[in-house]
Amino acid sequence: MGDNPIDVFKEDMENEEVYLKVNAMHRARIIATLLGTDKIRSVLLPYFETLMKKEDDEVLFAMAEELGYIAQIIPQQSICLLPILEQLAGFDETVVREQAVKSIAIVCNFLQDNEIANTIVPMILKLASNEANFTCRVSAVSLMCPMYSRSGNQKEKLRQKFTELCSEETPMVRRAVATKIGEIAQYMDKNHVIEVLIAVLKQLCQDEQDQVRLLCMESIMNIAKILNINENKTNILPLIISSAEDKSWRVRLALSKIFAELAEAVGKEIADSSLIQIFSNLLKDPESDVRVIAVKSLAKFIKFVSPEKLNLIIPLLQLLAKDAFAQVKQNACLVIGQIATILPKEISQSKLQSYLIELMSDDNQDVRKNAAQSVGIFAGALGPDALGQFIPHLKKSMEDPKWRVRKETMMTVFHLALTIKNTDIFLKHLEPVYVLFLKDRAAEVRTIGLSRLNDLIQTYKIDWALGSFLSKCLETLNKDTGFLYRMNALYAIQQIGVVADGPMIQDKLWPIVQKCMKDNVPNIRFVSIRVAKQLSKKIDHQGTLNQIKQAINELTDDNDRDVKFYAQEALQY
Repeated sequence: MGDNPIDVFKEDMENEEVYLKVNAMHRARIIATLLGTDKIRSVLLPYFETLMKKEDDEVLFAMAEELGYIAQIIPQQSICLLPILEQLAGFDETVVREQAVKSIAIVCNFLQDNEIANTIVPMILKLASNEANFTCRVSAVSLMCPMYSRSGNQKEKLRQKFTELCSEETPMVRRAVATKIGEIAQYMDKNHVIEVLIAVLKQLCQDEQDQVRLLCMESIMNIAKILNINENKTNILPLIISSAEDKSWRVRLALSKIFAELAEAVGKEIADSSLIQIFSNLLKDPESDVRVIAVKSLAKFIKFVSPEKLNLIIPLLQLLAKDAFAQVKQNACLVIGQIATILPKEISQSKLQSYLIELMSDDNQDVRKNAAQSVGIFAGALGPDALGQFIPHLKKSMEDPKWRVRKETMMTVFHLALTIKNTDIFLKHLEPVYVLFLKDRAAEVRTIGLSRLNDLIQTYKIDWALGSFLSKCLETLNKDTGFLYRMNALYAIQQIGVVADGPMIQDKLWPIVQKCMKDNVPNIRFVSIRVAKQLSKKIDHQGTLNQIKQAINELTDDNDRDVKFYAQEALQY
């Protein structure tokens, strides 16, 4: 096609609308495929050079991205793309720089290690030494991490330059170092991490900029994973202590966010001996946002602490359960449930139970919802004997004005019923709470109640379903005036029919549905048709099948068009 592809491309790039030029730039990989390697180098790349001097950031971002794709088209010659990508890596716009760095990494995938050492490392060092443009130095930091392991005899130069950038006057560069120091540590020998990076990390953790200190938190965790217990005690623990006492609440919040992962990284011994006391201070932090995140991390942190040491957490949980800030109490609810699975039953019952029960009546609906969820775990951990103490509060939760609280309570009842698996306890304590879903005013709660009915029938057998539970359904059908509740009871009968055999359906369920097919409310009649149709699939008795068919047939002339439609549909299939 000669020069036609590049001519068309140039014409598209002359458009005044930026979005049209961006779209044209995203076709550059197609143009490159048509041009071939030689013309990419001699025609396309020089044209890109001219565009860099005049185009908007959106176009340059697209260019940086397309250069990564072009590298995959010419893998053996992709090194020719580096001069342009190097320039893009120094641009002011962050997304352009970051995309250029990603595309440089793609090019490096096609290079040999000696080319990395002889071409890429000098380019990185050149970017890192650019005094006029700090954005070049930021990009250099990002490139050092993936290239370090392949830089051969140039590693020392990269380490030295990385260390120098730690003392940069420009905060943006120090931020980049703080972000990447944990990443580059993964590629370094441990002795270099201890001798070089730890000193750099300590300096950054004392930086005057809050944001720099904040970004160090993730790097502290990544370096802790590399070191052994003694090395962590010597090098990492002092950094954790100073960060927990940092004057900026944002730094303390960042530490709280990763505290559980940090405990896993440094090991159980340090977590038990030192971290638990540090974490206690974060849980009592004067800033509410820090407490919120700290309590959230506590749910994971308790897994890395010995049960004996958890006694130190209990007084804090008691305080957190009474915190003035609702989000703190929300998270405290969940921790109370989880910690009960680790602590001895008598301690959980005597020290935490009353607080959890109190949270079930909190003014905030999200606190009540989380408390209802936590009760399932807490009561399950204490065992069946303790269940009775929670039932009055679960009943109260099922009367909560907020449907999300009632939904969570229903899920808790399911959890307890399927965990305990004791028919007497279920009938005495849990069933009275469970059947409340039949008359719940929220469709979501009624749906949840139905969705797990089959699981309960599998656990407590068909005798329960056809006895105690069916009687509650009948009570709803006969005494309740709300047609939505009666429809719900019919759907529950349909669920029982899934598990019951033909004779049981014929003797117990069909007569109930047959009566409902003559109900005054059209909605009850058409739901009865659907239920009857489902029940008929498991009935073998021809006389009963004829009854069902006749009852449906009578409704084909019903005054309500929906009832008529469902009746006609049922007879067709």
